[in-house]
Amino acid sequence: MKIAIRMLGIATIILWLVILFFSVTAVYSVMNLGVNLGEVQMLPSSKGITFSLPFSIDNNGYYEIADLNLTTCVTDPDGTLIDLTETFVQSIPRDTTVNATHTIPLDLDSIMSMDYLPFLFEDSEFNVEIFVGLNFARAVPVQLSTNATIPWGAPLADFSVGSVSVSPLNSTHAEASIPLSFENHAILDLTGTLTLELYNDSQNMITSGETVIRVPSHQSYSDRIVMYTSLQDASKVTSSGKVHVIFETPMFTVDWWDQYG
Repeated sequence: MKIAIRMLGIATIILWLVILFFSVTAVYSVMNLGVNLGEVQMLPSSKGITFSLPFSIDNNGYYEIADLNLTTCVTDPDGTLIDLTETFVQSIPRDTTVNATHTIPLDLDSIMSMDYLPFLFEDSEFNVEIFVGLNFARAVPVQLSTNATIPWGAPLADFSVGSVSVSPLNSTHAEASIPLSFENHAILDLTGTLTLELYNDSQNMITSGETVIRVPSHQSYSDRIVMYTSLQDASKVTSSGKVHVIFETPMFTVDWWDQYG
């Protein structure tokens, strides 16, 4: 009986030594874990923009890293969720480094359908919360987090509509033209068809016209949209009013109202 108690005591001591050893080496492994986040890059994609976040994990500890999960939560300046994306690495053996890239796709058509029109006209930034979760030796969970911001360049920055000018074209019709200007601050080349519907100050539609727009990234646009109307309707043009703008691109379609004059 005494021998059994003595053996149990020895086993308990050994167990506590094992636990202590594991705890110390696990803490050491956590302290020697290297998590390196690269610079976020914005890249054009077929549907909009992709944010690319390169990262590396240096496992300088004693144990395997398992179930690495990198999650990004992208929100607008008001905190509204835009995207939630995960990247998963199943295993990182000890004394190894894993390099990977976390990509965040942003579908511009989806963004515009959520009524994010300010992003068309105003430069802004996205807030990104980055969460890293992993498991040492499949026994010790570790979580890390940090924040970052990503600048956003508006494709129709400083959009401006000028005054309408009307001139006779022939005995039955007149030509109405209206200047438009903006700057493409986005990383994407802007290509699409812009349709303009002209309304006077009594909210009567006078005429409409369209033009094809091709504006490279970080370039400006300035031109006149030419429309044709009858002389009778041309007489209803007022010095100020509204325009209904419809802009169709391969990636998104959006419309809004603006003032002229």
